[in-house]
Amino acid sequence: MSTNFQIRLPDNIENLPINEEYFFITENGQERQLKLHDYGEVYSIPGLYKYLALEKLAYRSHQVMATLLTENLKNNGESVEELKLLELGAGSGLFGQAVAELGVTSIIGIDIVPEAAEATERDSPGVYENYFVEDLTQLSKSTRDFLNEKKLNGFVCCSALSEGHIPVKAFATGMNLIKNQGWVLFNVAKTSYECEDNCPEFVDFYYQAVEKGYLKIHSTESYLHRCFLNGQPLEYVAILAKKQTDIPIT
Repeated sequence: MSTNFQIRLPDNIENLPINEEYFFITENGQERQLKLHDYGEVYSIPGLYKYLALEKLAYRSHQVMATLLTENLKNNGESVEELKLLELGAGSGLFGQAVAELGVTSIIGIDIVPEAAEATERDSPGVYENYFVEDLTQLSKSTRDFLNEKKLNGFVCCSALSEGHIPVKAFATGMNLIKNQGWVLFNVAKTSYECEDNCPEFVDFYYQAVEKGYLKIHSTESYLHRCFLNGQPLEYVAILAKKQTDIPIT
């Protein structure tokens, strides 16, 4: 991958939490520090997010989840071409690109970060049918009407449910925008998924959604999501479910 920047990793990165990971980037002879989760700045630099994700961190979630979804559809006797997906936290389009390569033709992205939409248009043009820069919990009427008219039958949130990212209300709102018996695909850190007490808010929400019958689990897969900057593995669980009915949102 040809780039116009150089990346240097810090010397002492042994125990940084995921939302505190940082690196140094040099552009035009000037070095500065950025956090991995400074998404606006990271997306605004052409090629930076893909370079970090794919080459430095061995990120795999987009491919694992795209394959999990399309293979289960086929095994279920459903057509990949008839899938109409809404992707929450679409970022720079890595999942959209991966699932499009497997035959999905209708993908709508939504992200709260304007630079994510710009990066997608720059790096993955034509992958998304539409891409909205909005907060899903405060959708404009025009966007809500558009999404309702699409008769969506799939909802995806790929690698955007860790703490400090997408709130439960946004996920529930997105899920409510698809048809009953539509596919719901998301992933969480394995340590969060297997928690016994003091679980993250989203994990509590997920287990309650299953228990109350809003979601029916179809398939789960444990896998290497990516590596930390220090090279240690970060395992995730991908969860594929079917929506049974709308979730009450308070």
